[in-house]
Amino acid sequence: MRTGKIFRDLRYSIFYGLLLNRQFRLERLGNPATGCAWTFHPDVLGPESVVYSGGVGNDITFEHALVQRFGCRVVLFDPSPTGLATMAKPENQLPQFTFEPVGLSSGPGTLDLAAPINADEGSWYLQPAASAQIRVPCCDLSTLLKKHGHSRVDLLKIDIEGSEFSVLDDILARRIPVRQICVEYHHGMIPGIRRSQTIRSILALRRRGYRLLHQDGTNHTFLWTAAWPPRN
Repeated sequence: MRTGKIFRDLRYSIFYGLLLNRQFRLERLGNPATGCAWTFHPDVLGPESVVYSGGVGNDITFEHALVQRFGCRVVLFDPSPTGLATMAKPENQLPQFTFEPVGLSSGPGTLDLAAPINADEGSWYLQPAASAQIRVPCCDLSTLLKKHGHSRVDLLKIDIEGSEFSVLDDILARRIPVRQICVEYHHGMIPGIRRSQTIRSILALRRRGYRLLHQDGTNHTFLWTAAWPPRN
């Protein structure tokens, strides 16, 4: 068993070594102690940038730092009890924040969520209805862009506890112009999600023109490196 794990880890190390693009400047913002620090390419961001953040949880230090660093506005999404409680705090009532109590998905409807595996961390996660405790509203990125009057996303952060695969597939299928994506894949953390799903997602993004700039555990950063905005 241990030998098999060593070879699997070596295989994935080679995989990332081949895919990582190291020519872009990177910056890290957020609180690493809570797992809410994200690495990204800062040169494509400024005061007029459109930033969407899916998954509030109990820590939005990254979003606060983006506002302070770039002066941009951030649209945040999270329908979970943890996210609602976080966004109700006085310190999170910034004029630069717009909050939507919905989950990101591949289409409008509902999501079935199970209670957090780690109560202190607080992340409700996607599960079949039979295993879920709550049902929450959800919406696709394209619809949300229309609602907020945006034609593109300059930075999309998604830490959405198992919904990331359908959201990324939807972005690629609809060719939604998203310049940079920071995503946490949840293989090995949420029951039923396999690392092979993450690998397929990474390769799908690469085929569509995204380059992998950074990988730290399950956190990944992708950048559209062709002409911006892309043509349909």
